[in-house]
Amino acid sequence: VVAGLDTDPESYDHDVTQRHLEILRGATDVHGNPLRVEVIEGPAQVRPQYRNEKDFAAGYINFYVCNGGVIAPQFGDPDGDAAAKDTLERLFPDREVVQIDIDGIAAGGGGIHCTTQQQPVG
Repeated sequence: VVAGLDTDPESYDHDVTQRHLEILRGATDVHGNPLRVEVIEGPAQVRPQYRNEKDFAAGYINFYVCNGGVIAPQFGDPDGDAAAKDTLERLFPDREVVQIDIDGIAAGGGGIHCTTQQQPVG
């Protein structure tokens, strides 16, 4: 299980992600085995124009697994972006991990996975 962690104690998501990790670390699979939980911390910074956006969804776990690849967000945080990419490359060794700037999507509160969901027939 890949889980996000918001390390900013002032953030709403900090408490939520801490609680989610508690739940996941106590959970088991259908056979009673503990889950392997991989944590990817959110970026420590985002691009300057988005730093004060209340609903900016800056998290690395909203990635998309597709044919031969993983499309993942990057937010202009050199250390956080690199750490997230390294973790995804380790978790998906047979796929190419490509990070893209999703600021326009994140500013609306969403991410890559959100934008790939089904649409009803028109």
